[in-house]
Amino acid sequence: MTRFATLILIGLLAGCAKNPERAALDKANTLLDQGRIQAARDAVEYWLQQHPDSPALLRMRVVVLLREGELDQAATAMQLAPTGRSILVESLRHRDRVVRENAARLISDQPAASDFRALVRASDDSDFWVRGYCARALGRLRNPAALKPLFQLLADDNWFVRAEAATAVSKLGNPRAIGWLAQLLPDTDGNVRYSAARAIYDLATDAARPSLRRALDMVAPAQKFDIAIALAKIHDPAALKPLGDATENKDPKVRGRAAQALGECGLPEGTNALTLLLKDPDQLVREQAQAAIGQILAREIK
Repeated sequence: MTRFATLILIGLLAGCAKNPERAALDKANTLLDQGRIQAARDAVEYWLQQHPDSPALLRMRVVVLLREGELDQAATAMQLAPTGRSILVESLRHRDRVVRENAARLISDQPAASDFRALVRASDDSDFWVRGYCARALGRLRNPAALKPLFQLLADDNWFVRAEAATAVSKLGNPRAIGWLAQLLPDTDGNVRYSAARAIYDLATDAARPSLRRALDMVAPAQKFDIAIALAKIHDPAALKPLGDATENKDPKVRGRAAQALGECGLPEGTNALTLLLKDPDQLVREQAQAAIGQILAREIK
């Protein structure tokens, strides 16, 4: 339908509807259901010109903008609507998938503590984008109660959700998560593997040492490198052998990362492997090994 025809229809509604505000809301929702987003926006804006202070229409404007994907405009419109924050949270339960997705995405940018329960409920949404953005928001809230729903999302069938859940779990600071994250290190998706390894590293503290050592014993040889990098962060000697083995890897990026981790580990026993890397065929690896040796020597002087 053209915009001109839409405005004619709006005019007919104005003449016959007993409650123009209700008629506008019903029409906008019908147009959204039909996927006629611009027509829905035209209807809402037309009626807002007639009723600029209508709470229902101001809130409907937010929903339409979410459906349109205009997140910046939706955020601005939310500030103009009474109890604007609540319409965003309520949109997590909207029947339109795109509205839920964009509501979750917008909340994930700046979640509020009051959003927590709604985010937990929405974390089992049928849409993976909603689940993933809810995981991101829960991580940013850093509420310890989010640990259980995030653990469930670590086993999600979608890579985006698993990756976001791994990152979110690390923000809660609970060493118990390390064992779960270690199970994602052999994931079929590279984004998930990276997020899990980074999350384990971020959780590496002295309090997490027992969990990291158990994980090192639990994982397959191919995944020990990621655990060793986390152990190196806390100067644990258990990191030395896996990192030393990695200095013989065919991939120069792996050898270079092993050199960096040995330097961060800061233990003199790591210099043997680093000395060999000083003759590495890759210049960047040689430079990383030299820098790592300098780190170890500086730590010994202290």
